[in-house]
Amino acid sequence: MSKVLPIVLLITVFTAFAAGKSPACSLAYQLQQPEIPLDIAVKADHRTAAATKTAMDWWTARLSTPARPITWHPVEDHAACMIYIRYGWEGMMPRKTVQGYTYLPYHKRYDGLATVNRLDAWVVAHEIGHLIGCIHGDGIMRAEYHKGDGPFWIDDEALHFARLVRLRASGMARRAKTS
Repeated sequence: MSKVLPIVLLITVFTAFAAGKSPACSLAYQLQQPEIPLDIAVKADHRTAAATKTAMDWWTARLSTPARPITWHPVEDHAACMIYIRYGWEGMMPRKTVQGYTYLPYHKRYDGLATVNRLDAWVVAHEIGHLIGCIHGDGIMRAEYHKGDGPFWIDDEALHFARLVRLRASGMARRAKTS
């Protein structure tokens, strides 16, 4: 019995490190709802904090309406965050230069995790776009990053698609809970 516990712990810890993934945000599923939450809790590591602030300020201004203002605030705890922006290299695609990656909600709940390897607000804003359901398109969601890109912009079609993704993910989450 005493040998079993260390082996189970080793397997659990190794699996987490092998995946190259930090713990997901506990509240990330709130981004799957048809409407983006009115206040988004964001965890950023110390290296991405400045770029994350610029990107989140832009996203909340872009997503807000007079009737539905959206805000964001930083948090330190995984249990309290909806989005986690971190700096890292692991998991990047080796076939081309990739500046960041996220996990999209097409078939499962959001992980709420974006990893970037360039400390640039444009790259962080792009990855946040994926976390709210945007696919590659125009403006900030352009697949290729060019040094010095700016100013930030996004087309309405990309935001409409993001809403459709959230509606689909929300419906899938409800079906999974009732099954």
